[in-house]
Amino acid sequence: MIWPKHIAIIPDWNRTRAKEKGLPKFVWHTKWFENVIKLTKYIFSETPIRVLTVWGLSTENLKNRTEEELTYLFDIYKKWNKDLEEFLKKNKINFKRVGSEEWLPNDLVEFLRTKEKEIRFEDSDRWSIVAINYWWRDEIIRWVNSLLEDFRRKGPKFFESIDEEILSSYLDFAEVPPVDLVIRTKWKMAQRLSGFMLWWIWYSELYFTDKYFPDFDIEDLKKALKWFNDVYEYRNFWK
Repeated sequence: MIWPKHIAIIPDWNRTRAKEKGLPKFVWHTKWFENVIKLTKYIFSETPIRVLTVWGLSTENLKNRTEEELTYLFDIYKKWNKDLEEFLKKNKINFKRVGSEEWLPNDLVEFLRTKEKEIRFEDSDRWSIVAINYWWRDEIIRWVNSLLEDFRRKGPKFFESIDEEILSSYLDFAEVPPVDLVIRTKWKMAQRLSGFMLWWIWYSELYFTDKYFPDFDIEDLKKALKWFNDVYEYRNFWK
């Protein structure tokens, strides 16, 4: 079995699923969180996959959702799951949040910063990453501003030796390998990447499923991993 080092999931249709069930649209976010926990535990206990990134909230979503829905979602993050935290610590899985802190509540930012410090292991290269208030264009803007700040501090000579590795170090996912497999639910309704991790998925395999994310279970994940294994022999890497 050939395993991806880094999986990224774009989990769509939480609110649509809730509507079909006759529930308030944002209530299904709880199901989203529960499913993330389930998949995270499977990946880090049953596979050698090193990194799992889940897109929790895009910058566009943050700007367009109602205050009521965002409050509900932020409360889910702030409550955290004690069982998941214990699992990550027991298995030495680093936790990281990526994305901009702008427009996020201060208490949520502080909470996630604390968790990043508490769930961090220098001797581990495995990562559970959640992207909150993340969008590729915003990452680029923050990246450029960081470069400009270093230019002001270090002077023009700083730019004489810029290369791909240095540029990558300014981005949100600098500590982890590029993505091998992107999984997106919603299939025929959204065969696109929507500005997700574009620097890091340049050579990723793209797997689309017609499942709603709340219904995307471990068996569906196994199918995606088997598909990756089956297509891997065709990944010639320019040979």
